[in-house]
Amino acid sequence: MKKITFIKLIQNSDIEEKNIFYLKIFLLFLIFSSYIYGFYARENIAGGAEADFKNLTWKGILLFKDNFLDTIYNYGKIGEGSLPLFHILNAYLNPFTYSEESFQLSICVISFLNVIIFSQILKQKYKIKIIDSYLYSSIFLILPFFRSSAFWGLTENLGWLFLILTIKFYLVINKNKVNIFLICLFSSLALYTRPYLIFFPIFFLISSYIKKNYSVLKTSVFYYSIFAIPGLILLYIWGGSVYLGTGDDKVNFILEYHQPKFIYENLLIFSSIFLFYFLPFHIVSFSREKKIFKKNIVYYALGFLFLLILHYFNAFDYLNNITLGGGAFLKISQFFFNDNLLFFIVIAFFGIISILYFSEISKKNIVLILSILIIYCTAKNIYQEYFEPLFLIVLFSLFDLKKQNINLLKENKTTLKFLFYFLIYFLSSYYYRYNIMVT
Repeated sequence: MKKITFIKLIQNSDIEEKNIFYLKIFLLFLIFSSYIYGFYARENIAGGAEADFKNLTWKGILLFKDNFLDTIYNYGKIGEGSLPLFHILNAYLNPFTYSEESFQLSICVISFLNVIIFSQILKQKYKIKIIDSYLYSSIFLILPFFRSSAFWGLTENLGWLFLILTIKFYLVINKNKVNIFLICLFSSLALYTRPYLIFFPIFFLISSYIKKNYSVLKTSVFYYSIFAIPGLILLYIWGGSVYLGTGDDKVNFILEYHQPKFIYENLLIFSSIFLFYFLPFHIVSFSREKKIFKKNIVYYALGFLFLLILHYFNAFDYLNNITLGGGAFLKISQFFFNDNLLFFIVIAFFGIISILYFSEISKKNIVLILSILIIYCTAKNIYQEYFEPLFLIVLFSLFDLKKQNINLLKENKTTLKFLFYFLIYFLSSYYYRYNIMVT
């Protein structure tokens, strides 16, 4: 009798495993199909993607195709906030720039490479099944800003691709000079595509110094010095900074929109956006980490009280005036609670706890968080799109995690919870864009 029961148990578990496998296949099919459909339906959840393409990206590519030197000298007149590598590469190397539609399709395909290469990183790092690595990486394809950038041919996703390639070689560096060269090359290409991605070279150099990998540090400084030459030449041509616009509308993009004084104003926003992307991780790991939360409850209570005192003295009133950027949680707070910031402060507080949680794991995590925070928070306005899919890339490939959490990421329920969380985000964003904003 016991033998029969045991056999049935094995059979039932096999059936359950098959059902989960079929569910995973279905979800992948659903996500890939929605990605293809989104392109042909001209989906634009981000809202500004179409205008950015026509007025900035496509305009820049056509100008480079027509006259390289003149466009380089007058690049700021285009008004593009990124460096010109994306435009140059596509103007001269992309054979599909003969029409807007063909070019956008090529960027949509190139954006998909992020999923393929990142799945390889996940499989190698966590020793998980191929289908699970693709499920995690396919989350990119349901992120609203990633989709809009892919469908409309914007610059962001090429920057993410260069960053992911950088990480691929970073994870297998082993003081190999070829890998160090490739890390420096791809991270420089990422920087020349999206300037905010300068955080990785900063993180890489500082972490190498802390680990006392002096040979890696010296080699990296040498390569970065070479790869910095084009940037220094551009700064010289542009008069020492990046200027956007012309005439009375001409502004110094670096000095006007990027200053250390903005860090304070952006800290709570940064924390709330951090929590938004790391929330599914905390949901699945809470049962294992609640002892840590209880242990530090007094410190957390004092920290929250401190935020409430600052709120009482109107230290955060500037948040009510933010109309550009701010992230999903600030928009939700403004939509439902108007000028009452208590909800957002609670969210930001848990975001701070999340940041502290990862910081306590290793010095590497601290350096990585500070590198991202300092670079991104110096902006006058920070947008959620800056961190999509950056924080997922950081979580799955760069952060040191506790062993128990690494094992947790391999479980079926964790994979599915991550997917369903971001599916809800996608569907909510779609509804908001095409039902609430339109009406």
